[in-house]
Amino acid sequence: MGELTTIGFSPGDSLLHRLDPRTKQALLMGFSMMSLMGGLVFLTSLSAVMICCLNVAGLRPARLLAEIRYFLFFLFFVFGLRSVTFDHGWVPSISLDLAEDALVVCWRLLLVVCMGIVLMATTRTADIRAALVWFLRPIPLVNERMAATMVGLVVRFLPVILFQAAEISDAQRARGIERRRNPMVRLMRFTIPLFRRVFLSADELAVAMQARCYHEHRTLPELVFKRRDALAAGAALLLFLTVFFP
Repeated sequence: MGELTTIGFSPGDSLLHRLDPRTKQALLMGFSMMSLMGGLVFLTSLSAVMICCLNVAGLRPARLLAEIRYFLFFLFFVFGLRSVTFDHGWVPSISLDLAEDALVVCWRLLLVVCMGIVLMATTRTADIRAALVWFLRPIPLVNERMAATMVGLVVRFLPVILFQAAEISDAQRARGIERRRNPMVRLMRFTIPLFRRVFLSADELAVAMQARCYHEHRTLPELVFKRRDALAAGAALLLFLTVFFP
């Protein structure tokens, strides 16, 4: 059987757990945008902060890398596309300048994913939904409660999908899937059962919500901005200033 995934809310009493979810979401959006324009100083500083946050949240780096291994394969693919060039004889070659730029792009994407995982690991789904409602309420022509409910379901379903993927992978390895040399056959044998189980789980969830008369207009958790949130915002502002360094 597959082990429980580390991507998802983990109860705790750390500083990250006690921060206002609005503060954490604002920092996530701010750091995600800044990481797209920040230089090596900012990326290095943010990486050091992320390592500390992972430690505070109780996430083991080795286990986390194992959980996002498919995303790491995607980053490897992106790195290859951006760094490999072809000459007139269609002979592939790696440009050091392009490889450096590709490495920075992959670095930025990995930091954004890690920040999202830290948010999910330290914030309850109901709190994430309440914070999204607060952020989306001033935007006209947007049903903030419906949008927040959809995002909350995605956050709730992601660990379930990863757990189901781990179960399918373990079951196929137990049946000798590695003996299949064709990678496309192995991919099809993995993705078809996974999508089937995901769609069945989604249907079961929809039926359960309808049976319980679910409606998006529910009582939201109370959100309180405290002193520790102001300190976290101040520390984030100091980190934002490193964007101006090369």
